[in-house]
Amino acid sequence: MKNMLFATVSAAALAFGAPAVAQTASLESNDQQSAVTQTGDDNKATVTQRMANQTSTIEQTGNKHTATVTQGHNFGSTSNNNTATITQGKRADGTTAPTGSQAEVYQLTANNTGTIEQKGRNQADIAQGTNDNLKGGNNTATIRQSDTNLVAAGVNINVGGIKQDGSNNVGTTNQTGDGNIALVKQTNAVGGAGNSSTLTQTGLRNVFDLGQAGNGNILTAGQIGDDNLADVLQTGDTNTAGVTQTGGFNEATVKQEGNLNGATVIQNSDYNSVGDAADRSGNFPNPRVTTYTAKAVGINQKGNSNGAFVSQTGNGSATIDQIGNGNWAGVAQDGVGASFNVDQTGNLNSVSKTAGLKDNVIQQGASAVVEVVQSGSENEAVLAQIGDNALVDIDQIGFSNFARTTQAPDADHAESTIFQSGDNNTAEVSQGANSYSLVSQTGNSNAATVSQAANNWSSVTQLGNGNTASVTQN
Repeated sequence: MKNMLFATVSAAALAFGAPAVAQTASLESNDQQSAVTQTGDDNKATVTQRMANQTSTIEQTGNKHTATVTQGHNFGSTSNNNTATITQGKRADGTTAPTGSQAEVYQLTANNTGTIEQKGRNQADIAQGTNDNLKGGNNTATIRQSDTNLVAAGVNINVGGIKQDGSNNVGTTNQTGDGNIALVKQTNAVGGAGNSSTLTQTGLRNVFDLGQAGNGNILTAGQIGDDNLADVLQTGDTNTAGVTQTGGFNEATVKQEGNLNGATVIQNSDYNSVGDAADRSGNFPNPRVTTYTAKAVGINQKGNSNGAFVSQTGNGSATIDQIGNGNWAGVAQDGVGASFNVDQTGNLNSVSKTAGLKDNVIQQGASAVVEVVQSGSENEAVLAQIGDNALVDIDQIGFSNFARTTQAPDADHAESTIFQSGDNNTAEVSQGANSYSLVSQTGNSNAATVSQAANNWSSVTQLGNGNTASVTQN
């Protein structure tokens, strides 16, 4: 039996009546250890440990700190091998934070590890297992927060979060800067492979919100810069999402419902947007329970094995909506006001740069626009567009239709519209600047080819089956 409690406070605080220091510890069974060290002002520490092999360490140096550790439950559970560490310090410039730091770790049932490390006006909260029907096991949560003392526009300064239910979950949050908020909630069935989340935020007023339910979901997010927002929801099994935002006023929202879906958002610089994130001033009464939701989802996947990729540089926007199975849409775009919007309903539809491959549409140019609607199965749109104010508009309804539009290079003000209703229709358009092409196909197995240089106009309409049309203009 090895029960230990070590507690020390500042000698000056004891001798000269410095602000009160409160320490509480409760030990109820074997192999528990607790060490509390406090130096400074208004520090509080509460440690409650029940059942075997639990370790708690709280070290607080500075002012305005509060720490709480609760581990294990002795009513019907083993509550083994929990570890909690809380370290809190004062702000980088040594000033007193107006509201001080706060850290809480709640771990109920076995094999949990929680770590909170804070400097400045921070708040952190970790809850794992929670002993609801004896859930728990092998959870790991780490929150590291720091403060650069730059505050404005609603303040906040780092908050934290992380709530994990189930088994084998891993959550990591690292925040440096001011006004950061990260909220993670992960839930899965007991005995299933757990969810994993990793986030790093560096800069000003970043907000991140994640919810994962199911088994084997993975998120990796990194926000470096200022004024970034990310909102991710994954429901189902084995979904993946990656969000990388650097600089500027970026927003990203991802929603995945189903299994084996994958989404990636990469934004660098300026005023990019993938969807419309919710107002950052939303209510955060408890960092483990969030009301933060997106106003408009940028990548929305409902079904199985869908894939979406967005990479943007400049003031662009992108929305991808996928309902069904095995759909793909991807874009890499660069340009002020560039827009990429895809709506896929059905199975195995694709919007890409290369026929038969899941690669990314290339779009470059100011105010360039791609609009694609696919309804049915195995429809394919292959697109490339380089030029200012260029437009591609594709509408495919049916089965195994193929549309290809190439407007490049320097295809300013080029416009291509393709409408396909039926099965096995093919339309291919290649044109230069200031050209306009319309291809409308209604029926089955129609084929149209348009090749025109700059400053040309063409219109092709096919009704019925097996029609062929070819337009060449130089």
